Amino acid sequence: MMKNLLLVFVFIMSTQIASQEAIQQWVYNMLERAQMNIDNGNTEQAEKTYKDYADRSYSSNSYDHFVVLRTYAYFLLSQDRNTEALAYLKKADMKKRMPPYDVFMLKFTLGQVFYVEGQRDAAKEAFLEWVRIGTENEFDLRPEGYATLATIYAQDQEWDDALKYITLALDNSSIFVENWAQLKFAIHTEKKQYMLALEVAQDLVRVKPKNKSYIEQMAGVYNIIKFEEESLASLEFKLQQDLLKKPSEYVNLANFYLYKKLPIDSAKVIEKGLKLGVLKNNIKNNELLSNAYIIAKDFDNAIRALIKVTQLSDDSKYDYRIGQIYLQNSDWDNSIKFLNIARNKGWSSKPGTLEMLIGICYIELDDFDNARVELAKAFNFGKEDEVEPWINYMDSTENLRRAVEG
Repeated sequence: MMKNLLLVFVFIMSTQIASQEAIQQWVYNMLERAQMNIDNGNTEQAEKTYKDYADRSYSSNSYDHFVVLRTYAYFLLSQDRNTEALAYLKKADMKKRMPPYDVFMLKFTLGQVFYVEGQRDAAKEAFLEWVRIGTENEFDLRPEGYATLATIYAQDQEWDDALKYITLALDNSSIFVENWAQLKFAIHTEKKQYMLALEVAQDLVRVKPKNKSYIEQMAGVYNIIKFEEESLASLEFKLQQDLLKKPSEYVNLANFYLYKKLPIDSAKVIEKGLKLGVLKNNIKNNELLSNAYIIAKDFDNAIRALIKVTQLSDDSKYDYRIGQIYLQNSDWDNSIKFLNIARNKGWSSKPGTLEMLIGICYIELDDFDNARVELAKAFNFGKEDEVEPWINYMDSTENLRRAVEG
């Protein structure tokens, strides 16, 4: 799975390269012919064209040859022929005085392919060059590159460098990536940085509050740092006296209450921290608050907290979550409203699920026409087995109604 994901990412990135150099017209024409063959399904002819030009002799600083070598390598990667691709990527890497951005992107690709092929040392060298060139030229250093570099250092048990790069990956990512957070947790644990490990464990529980392994992970850290009755009593006393001054103290106490299955107490702690301004009114804290209310089955307040999150984030998962809560509480109109908002924002996880839920809401509202529209969409997304019973229900209900009316 990792191999496929990495190489898909490399291939996508290859199509987005904006070179600082121009290729000659004959190279452009050749690449266009090869691409037309690929589009028409004639990959053999496309490869013959690529290979013919890639294997010719050019000067060591020929940008045209660099582009041909790189393009042929990407073609080979798309065919899962990594060993052959590496040979041409290396030839491209030997070219001299190439534009910095082209070299930058080539180093990224080399790093990913070396890593997938198990050549960790070569991958590390390529990624470090990628970081150096990107830093010197202020290019966009993608978090995926940092994360792979961190993984390499972790596999070599070089924990300081691993921590440096996984932190950069998480800090520069627009979304929370669980695998990266798990790696950061493991690194902090290896370095015996248990309070920092606890922060990561709490983030994982916040994102997946029902994940037992994350809860057990957090509990394990609590046990290591002996955060039990004495620590709890101290924080509770400070809370009552308004003596808690650090955000981490509120978050630790709130998470510990959740761990102890006291979600109402957890919510009160967060609410107080927000009211006093010790906790920032940000996505992380409001999401933690909503989780506490959801676990407590206080859905009105859970929705209130999630609506605050939607005002701070364009991530469709929060609107989807609100729609789910409304559906669970039989508020069909509001469920449809927020599920549609999620869809308009581009919600795409588990294709067909959102359409199924909207369809069910319309059925509950006795609006079979709109229900059929949504269920047809779910059907097209591969939800045939789940859609069919609802279609049968509507058919039988409508037949019964016609029989009664007749």
